[in-house]
Amino acid sequence: MARDRPDRPEAFSEEHCVLCGRCLEVCPLFAATRREELGPRAKALLAQLMEAEPPLTPRPAAARLASLCLGCGRCRGVCPQGVDIPDLVARLRREHPGFATWVWEQALTRARRTWPLAARAAGLAPEGLSPERLGLTLKCLAGLRPGQGPGRWLTVERFPDQVRGRDALLFSGCLAENVFGHWKAAARRLLDGLGARVAEADWACCGDSLGKAGLARAQDRARARNIEVWREAGRPLIAVFCATCLSGLSDYAQDPGLFADRAEAEAWISSLAPLSGLLKAARFVLSPDAPKAVAYHRPCHADRADSDFELLSLALGPGLVLDTRGQCCGFGGVMQLAAPGLCAEVAARCWQALSKGPARTVLTGCSACVVQLRASAPEGVLVGHWLEIIS
Repeated sequence: MARDRPDRPEAFSEEHCVLCGRCLEVCPLFAATRREELGPRAKALLAQLMEAEPPLTPRPAAARLASLCLGCGRCRGVCPQGVDIPDLVARLRREHPGFATWVWEQALTRARRTWPLAARAAGLAPEGLSPERLGLTLKCLAGLRPGQGPGRWLTVERFPDQVRGRDALLFSGCLAENVFGHWKAAARRLLDGLGARVAEADWACCGDSLGKAGLARAQDRARARNIEVWREAGRPLIAVFCATCLSGLSDYAQDPGLFADRAEAEAWISSLAPLSGLLKAARFVLSPDAPKAVAYHRPCHADRADSDFELLSLALGPGLVLDTRGQCCGFGGVMQLAAPGLCAEVAARCWQALSKGPARTVLTGCSACVVQLRASAPEGVLVGHWLEIIS
């Protein structure tokens, strides 16, 4: 169900953003570039200047600058005034859409065709002929091809019984559904081992990246489709293995227009479960060829508990090293198309932290993080989703 949206972003008056600078302490784009015009408080100020009558700055140029945002949401969590910069940026992108926004919409709403085709095309592009500013983006696309993971060296010896016999749906996300089919297959095997009764579901995109790109109508359609799939299945458990998808699906409850009533919204939230959380009581066995040290990359959209990290800590023991707490991989959604050079700077800073430890294998629980880290990884470092190591 499409919602009415304002045609222009709401103005931010001085009492909203007080320019305290706390957002700069957590902004990965500012940390990587040291350019304050790319920071969250500059975006709030630019929005305010654009909304003056007459505008105090050219709107298209200011909107372009303000839209250079990774959408990680870290600033929102520390702002004492509650300013939601990612939401502001989304509205600016909606008011000033560009070619990158259009391409991003096609990629997410037609993922079944666009992702595999883009991966093949990027793989054919000679590296020496790739424009420098597009280099990382092309590597991200080329990385969508299979066969680049860390291998399987972890086995589930015993499954817990907490969801045995329970109806469930598996939400794979765009990449696992259309490119990394082995992730979906691994997740399905785990749910079978858990004894859940898993039904097939024709999901749409979770909508998180669509919304951050300013594609509100496409986001609304995706959300409505997913809720209808859940209703038709009898409102069962939804197992999710991508941190960003889980965050995006959880955000549905903030829009009361999506549900019949508050009770249904609460039932939706209760149905969402990280797959890793369902496996915490499982017993795991490491293969003899398992790496001696493994690094974990914490996604920006993981919650504070981060059940993926908790599961890996239990399964792998002291060999797991959490090197990148507080570091963003730099994928950035639509910003990967609009400003890949800036995304690359953030990725480089992330790898500075990852490279401090001895681990040559990096695991994470976010689809986009896998793509970005694989594209920017140093030679000889293997990057993968944690599902890829389970045999």
